[in-house]
Amino acid sequence: MNVEKRVKEYVELRDEMKRLETEHELKMAPYKKVQQQLRSLLLDHLNNSNVESMKTVYGTAYKIEKKSVSIQDKEAFWDFVVAGELWELIDKRANANAVADHASETGNFPPGLNFTSFYDIGVRKS
Repeated sequence: MNVEKRVKEYVELRDEMKRLETEHELKMAPYKKVQQQLRSLLLDHLNNSNVESMKTVYGTAYKIEKKSVSIQDKEAFWDFVVAGELWELIDKRANANAVADHASETGNFPPGLNFTSFYDIGVRKS
């Protein structure tokens, strides 16, 4: 095997793939921007209409709740988990669904966390 030739081919292929990825990202950017604007418009409309979804002949727009949690104070959170043996609150990070469930059940979020919850929009083709 000619190693120089294969390395040269590999580097050229990698460079071309990177160029194509960059070109694709640039072409997709305006589409992604408009799609995000449509998501915001649809979500605002669903919220203002006090509904979870709306069906049309083209598809159904529906709200999706997405949860996110980050650890603000690792030691405080870990002490809370260990003391209460609440292992379901963790993965290798705080488990957003388990934290939300815990807060719903107890009325309090575990210490050391920042918790956010928001709605996104999903569109399913008819």
